[in-house]
Amino acid sequence: MKYFLVGIKGTGLSHLAAYLAKGGNEVEGCDVSEDFFTSEILKGITVHPLDAPLPSGVDLIVYSTSYENRMVSAMEEGRKTGVKALSYPQMLAVLSSSMPALAVCGTHGKSTTCAAASFLASSLNLPFGSVYGSFLLGEEKVFHDGDEGLIIEACEYQDHFMLYDPAVLTVTSIEFDHPDYFEDLDAVKRSFRNRVTSLKKGAVVVYNTDISRYVKDWQSERPDLVFIGYGDRGPFSLSKNADDNWTLTGVEGSFICHEKNAAIVYDYIAAAVSLSALMLYRDNRTVSASSVAAFLPQMLSSIRDFPGLAARGEVVKTEDGITYIDDYAHHPHEIKVCLDNLRRKYPGRRIIALFMPHTASRTRALMKDFVTVLSAFDALFIQNVYSSARSDGGNEASLQLYKALEKKVFRTFYGRLNSVAYCDSDDEAVMRTASFLIPGDVLVTLGAGDNRALIDRIASAGRIS
Repeated sequence: MKYFLVGIKGTGLSHLAAYLAKGGNEVEGCDVSEDFFTSEILKGITVHPLDAPLPSGVDLIVYSTSYENRMVSAMEEGRKTGVKALSYPQMLAVLSSSMPALAVCGTHGKSTTCAAASFLASSLNLPFGSVYGSFLLGEEKVFHDGDEGLIIEACEYQDHFMLYDPAVLTVTSIEFDHPDYFEDLDAVKRSFRNRVTSLKKGAVVVYNTDISRYVKDWQSERPDLVFIGYGDRGPFSLSKNADDNWTLTGVEGSFICHEKNAAIVYDYIAAAVSLSALMLYRDNRTVSASSVAAFLPQMLSSIRDFPGLAARGEVVKTEDGITYIDDYAHHPHEIKVCLDNLRRKYPGRRIIALFMPHTASRTRALMKDFVTVLSAFDALFIQNVYSSARSDGGNEASLQLYKALEKKVFRTFYGRLNSVAYCDSDDEAVMRTASFLIPGDVLVTLGAGDNRALIDRIASAGRIS
């Protein structure tokens, strides 16, 4: 089958393109000319300019939802010639309905959990595949080894996750996010409740016990579903040993994980529990905490080899004594976890962030939380709001954030931030950041935008200066 993907360089669509190509399909696509870090997994796939015509012989167009209402030549031509078109979430729905699927949802931790589940499935030689909004580091970046199971990232934004019909639904967290769609936290909770209570009979819900208060209501409404918790208050809870290994309640022995932050290790536990449940479901076996536990020792023994995933604490380069890291964190909770992890991995070093806010509406709605967490960095360079398809405001949100953080500088009662600057352009961000860095520093390009591309420029400018 021949697919044409519009917006193919995006995190989700690029992974889908590689997944489809690995499955023996012919895949092409189009996008803007800018370089994306996803180019690594698009090698061998033809990427046309955004205004290129639709190639001949295309059976199905798949488009990023950000291009749904934009004039794209290939989509216009497809409409005129009758070529069927599906959005990215609709395509995931088609794939997930054709085989037992694990859908990972939650405000945070989706990509990491999907990546870990994908890595474990590959390690166990399972005939599964995966599609999510990132990719594994290392040679085997995309996993497609058969059509007996599928691991997907299921986002709550615009209720996209309602399209899917998974056998296993994993809920990692529930917090207020996407304020351009959800009015408040109650609206987010209603969305997750609707997602859980509309699952097919006998489906499995794996959940972080931090949200147990919501799960009680779900259980009373859908007693036919199987609920399995993990987390500090669940049957699968973590403890760290003196030798830096980890122990999981209910599982004999300990396991090695290079991550030092329990919040991230719990994403790996979610992956192992969820994948075990999917295996049991596929084989028509009873799914329970005890039956899942039987698979966990083998899975946890593989965690030590997990290579990590792109843009999640990824070390991009180390040069002149400075470590450059890229992280997708763009919500206050995610930024807190990211910073905590960096403090554990790089004790005693200055942690400096080049932060590109993602959506003006999120920045405004969570301003107080952003100020609190960002003031815990040693220094901060704030860029303009990432120019995404969500046209929800201008750069005044970045300026407002900068002015609020400027008040925190030198006020150690509020945090350790001692330097903050606003950068109105990429050139200014490169110049200011490069001139500030000294050997021993850790710089993290932070946010869901495209400031990762500035790392090489900052390193080069630092050498010149």
